[in-house]
Amino acid sequence: MSATGGWRGETGGGIPYDGARVRALDSLALGPEADDGEIRTAYRRLAMRYHPDASGDPATAKRFARVVRAYKALSASEAVPARRSRYRVVEEAGTDLFALGQVLASAPEPGARAAAARALGLSGRTAAYVFLRRALYDRADEVSLEAVRAVALLGARQSEGEVAALYSRSGAQLKRRILELALATGERLFRSTIDAATGDEDPALRALAVRAGV
Repeated sequence: MSATGGWRGETGGGIPYDGARVRALDSLALGPEADDGEIRTAYRRLAMRYHPDASGDPATAKRFARVVRAYKALSASEAVPARRSRYRVVEEAGTDLFALGQVLASAPEPGARAAAARALGLSGRTAAYVFLRRALYDRADEVSLEAVRAVALLGARQSEGEVAALYSRSGAQLKRRILELALATGERLFRSTIDAATGDEDPALRALAVRAGV
């Protein structure tokens, strides 16, 4: 990523961003802590899946365009170098799905569980959903949200009902983030979530659901 541009503000971890960066990362089903390597990995996986020539489905052209637009915006921003995980158990698990699944199921720190969910999503392996499914019921919102990002990155449509159930039992902040992901990604797995949100008692969430459903 070039250093020709930049984003206003920064996260608690010192990562520069503003709302535009968050929206671009949402389009790639990534969180604001994503580094350049994770952004490239997510872009490659999504571009391969949604390129109309590769998918054989002209309907994927819109999703492909979103992915390309988001990646170009992020590529023009200040570089975010690769970082070692703060959690040794995640580092040790590497790309082993079972080991990452064990971290996701048993690590006491929510941050470690969230990091494991992110790694499972970036794996590109649909078998990771076996482990991510449990994370959709995690007691920590940050873990559940990372699991939603992961299943969106994997395109795991079998998660549709459980993501909708997560939305229905969540507080307003997590509901908003799920709908923002639905809006940014256009993933079909959010269809039931959007349907549920159109009946939400919060008018702001209903309006966001309408935008995401267009």
